[in-house]
Amino acid sequence: MHPTIGPAVPVIDWKRPERPGWAGIGVGLVVFLVLLAVVALAMGFIAPDAPVLQGVIGSFAGGIAGLGGFAAAYFVKRSGSSAIGLQPSPARWYLAAAILALGGYFLSLLIIDAHAEITGTTDTSQAILHAAAQGGVLPFLLALLGGAFVTPLGEELLFRGVIANALNRYGALAGVGLSAIIFGVAHGTGVIMWVAIMMGLLSGALFRKTGTVWPSVLLHMVYNGLHSLGSALS
Repeated sequence: MHPTIGPAVPVIDWKRPERPGWAGIGVGLVVFLVLLAVVALAMGFIAPDAPVLQGVIGSFAGGIAGLGGFAAAYFVKRSGSSAIGLQPSPARWYLAAAILALGGYFLSLLIIDAHAEITGTTDTSQAILHAAAQGGVLPFLLALLGGAFVTPLGEELLFRGVIANALNRYGALAGVGLSAIIFGVAHGTGVIMWVAIMMGLLSGALFRKTGTVWPSVLLHMVYNGLHSLGSALS
């Protein structure tokens, strides 16, 4: 026998029957999109001419929709915590997540600049979120809570804990690549879609490597937090 150097890499069985399946993907996505529409209608009704308040409300949209989609998918197929990626993760993967988040942040700036150069247009899809970040201390803190804590938790539980989880049984191309495309399209069109696909690839690869959503949640939190700080300081 040869001695093992370093911690053993766990073998992840993506084909366990108790993992989420196509029904969970479908139900989760439908609920996600419905809840996004509800939040959008609420923004228009509550704050039709108040972009800062719209931005605060909008910062929670992905989290509300993601948590709702995850809950719906869970009730379709109630699985144990490890089957949906809720088990703890070794500390080294949180460090890896923070490094990936920093790299993803700078890569997103390059994607945004490249899209503007190619299309000759400036993206305004995040305008109300920028307004909230620049609207004062309280709006910034509320938007940070929604955008850098609630939304990463909800979206990662749905898009990695359910969707990537279910697709990983078909291999890395589906589990990482296809789930990233779904994540991007769910965020809209234009440059935000390409940025979300990039983040979906990073988060999906981390999830496939670890089998747990928590490093991906941290990656998403740090990434969104950096963008919130960047908006506030710009």
